[in-house]
Order: sequence, then C-alpha cells, then structure tokens
Amino acid sequence: MTTSAAGRGAGFRAHVAIGVFGTFAATLVPTAVPVAAAEDASSPRTAVLAQIGLESDADDFGGLLARGGALFGYQSHLQNFGFAAQNTHYSQDGWNEDVPGVVGIYRNQRRDTLEGLRAEAGVVSLSGHARPIGDVTWSHRPRDTTGVELIAAGDVVGTRDALERGISYGLAAASVEQQFGSRLTGIAFAGWQPFTDGNSRSLLRARLIWGVAPEQGLSAQVRWRQYASSKNDVDGAYYNPERYRNWDAGLSLRRRFGSWTVAGLAGAGRERSDNASWQTTTIAEVRAEGPLSGDMRLTIGVLYNRAAGFAESSDYWYGSASIGVIIPLTR
Repeated sequence: MTTSAAGRGAGFRAHVAIGVFGTFAATLVPTAVPVAAAEDASSPRTAVLAQIGLESDADDFGGLLARGGALFGYQSHLQNFGFAAQNTHYSQDGWNEDVPGVVGIYRNQRRDTLEGLRAEAGVVSLSGHARPIGDVTWSHRPRDTTGVELIAAGDVVGTRDALERGISYGLAAASVEQQFGSRLTGIAFAGWQPFTDGNSRSLLRARLIWGVAPEQGLSAQVRWRQYASSKNDVDGAYYNPERYRNWDAGLSLRRRFGSWTVAGLAGAGRERSDNASWQTTTIAEVRAEGPLSGDMRLTIGVLYNRAAGFAESSDYWYGSASIGVIIPLTR
C-alpha cells in the first residue's frame, strides 16, 4: 500500500508513503523480524484491500488518499498479487486537485528475512498527463550478515505548483547492509532521482545502528542524508536547494506483542540547505501491523516531522496517518 510525493516531499513524503528508501522495518532496524508462521495459508484464495491516508503540513497543504482493490493467489500478506484503484485529493486554501490512478500489485517475500520482491506499478492522471507511479523493491541476503536492496520508484510531486504543471519524479537506487559483530550494523544507500521538468538529484545516505537491547528490540542509530540537484531553478514548483545535508540520531523500537508487530522511531538532528545556517530537525514515527478477527490484517501508521528543509518556512512541519486492511474471502 503506497503513496508518495516530492519537492516539499522529495525529501520526506517519499519516505512516508511509498517507502522508496526501503520498508518501514528497514528504516528502524537492520534485520527483519520473523513473521508468525501461524499466518500461513494452506491454499491460495482471494482477498480485498482498502486503505485511507491523510497528510498535512504547516502550509495547510493536505492530501487524502483512498484506495481499494483485490488480491489473488493470496496465501498471506507476504505472498499475493492483484490490483487497486485509487484517488488522492490534494487541497490548499480553497484550491484542490484530484489525482486518480490504478496500480498492479505483486508480493513474494520470505517470512524469516523478508527477502524477495515487493512491487506496485501503475499510472495516474495528473493535469491532463498520464504519469507512471510505483514502488519496486527487490531484497536479497547473500549471507546472514549482509543484505542488498535494489529499488525503483516514482510518483507525482506533492505541491500545488507542481501538480498544476504535471511534474512527477522517478527513482533508481541500491542499498547495502552489513552487520559487524552482534550489535552494530551499517547501511549505505545511493540513488538517482529524475524529475519530468528536467531536474535530477543524486542521493547518498548512510546509517549506523547499534543494538542497545536486542532482546527488547531497542536500537540507537545515527543517519546522514544528502542530495545534490542538477538545476538550481525550478520556478518555485517545489523546494529545491542545490545541495541539501542532514544528520540525525535517535532511538528505534521494534517488538512483537503476540501476533502483532509494533515499531517506532524518535530522533532529532540538524540540516543545512546550500550555504544557509544549520537548522534543528525532529522526527517521530509509529507503525503497528497484525491480524484482526479471522485472517483479516490491519496496518496503522502515524508520522510527524519538523524540519526547515522541506519548505521555505523556518518552522515547517509535516504529518501523516494511514490505515489499511486486507480481508481474505472465505474459501
């Protein structure tokens, strides 16, 4: 289940919704938490899915995503394929824009390591243009201590000016994860993000994660993120410094409570755009996922970020919330 954007969101909304820099689990901890084997289904069936997502920021720019679809060959939330129809309603100060679309869905991942393919790809209608969207991530662990991800993604740029101009972006990236001993993990990420207005960005990220209390799922992490833009003038369509840098540090928690998995992240840091002064940033994120009655599966996510680097305001903030459900039909 995905959405995303760029510009004010090129730095952050992409992480929130579409997960173009990896899944939420990879954001919080270096290795996957095994999924309960009890969720395994003996034979494929059909399931329906639904999702609602909300986002808002300090500029009163908001988005409402509604999505519904069907999954076939459904063995579990990790093994299925299908399609969904969706619409995102953007609004700001009396202005609004609808971005409808359709996506195909495919997922085939191992339960113990989450290795495999997770893919969504489709098209949306934006200001008279057909724009491809999607999020495709292939994960592999050649060794128990090493992980590799290849990522391809794309979506519309989530600002009023960019939506009116029909601007979208793509992403091609790769990340490598390496464990050092029993508690320390390093992750390196490199990517290229082209925009349909001729701009592009080269992205670099690095992260160190220390298992403070592995048995409790508690970790500490330090992150560095930066990008460089090929154009320094995009006519104000979206936030676009020639060079952006950010570091932060925080604590993350990922634990199982029965058949539910709960993950959270809280941190603070500093960011700098071009030659401007360093500004303080904060982030808080919580996600819960697990079964309801029968084989229904619920996912809930909430995120809050305060940073100057995603808008012209020095007191900018962004928040989002989403809820999604998968309901397998009776055999």
